[in-house]
Amino acid sequence: MDNKFKNIGVLLLTIALGGCSESAAQHQKSETITVVTSRTLNSADFIKPTTVPTTNTEREALLNSLNINADSSIDKRRLALFVRYTYFANSQDRQLKTLEQLVEEIAVMRKTRPDDHELTALHGSATCLQAVFFLNNLGRTNLLSKKGSRYLDRAVKNEPNHLGVRLYRGITYAEMPAFLGKGRQAVEDFSLIKNAAAPETDDKFAAMVDYYYAMALIKDQQKNNGRKLLTSLIGKNIVPWSERAAALIKEKG
Repeated sequence: MDNKFKNIGVLLLTIALGGCSESAAQHQKSETITVVTSRTLNSADFIKPTTVPTTNTEREALLNSLNINADSSIDKRRLALFVRYTYFANSQDRQLKTLEQLVEEIAVMRKTRPDDHELTALHGSATCLQAVFFLNNLGRTNLLSKKGSRYLDRAVKNEPNHLGVRLYRGITYAEMPAFLGKGRQAVEDFSLIKNAAAPETDDKFAAMVDYYYAMALIKDQQKNNGRKLLTSLIGKNIVPWSERAAALIKEKG
């Protein structure tokens, strides 16, 4: 899901200047999420995220193998939505019409799976991404970003130990500007993911988590810890995350 919010900083700056964004303190007061730490749980108590390849080449291959049609099972169609969205988010050529269709399909499937909180988190992330197409319309960007954030927070509240739910919210909030105060929640999400990760976790997935965790730490005013994590990731030479870690360190100075 890397680089999916390339323009989200501009978007959220616009929203914040318009007085439409909740502060971290307001959010914390209005919604308290109870999280049981991994020290009191075993791995069976965590729900693993839906497995999605980390590159678009791999995503495209998976979509081709799924061969989705009218007769495909709902589980296959659900997986395809996750793959299609992450493919879109990483694409250089992103069209609003394509994203709107994806959001509509996710919304329709959510109606048949009201307890699928990872799907709700996906809906929230996709809804937030829609807003970057409406930077000249403050009302529309405000509506989409607030709606997406509500879906993400609701998903975490309902299933706080679902690693997929945490992943989608963590990445979305890690990308947001620091002054919006979402870094704390992103750090919380990635801390849980890392604590719950099984020893056999795929190296690319672990690297992706480290990259966004470092970004969240920096946004949460823990710049030294974030830089240490990025430096460690660079040394692992994992494509594409090591290269992106180096670029982020250079960008942040």
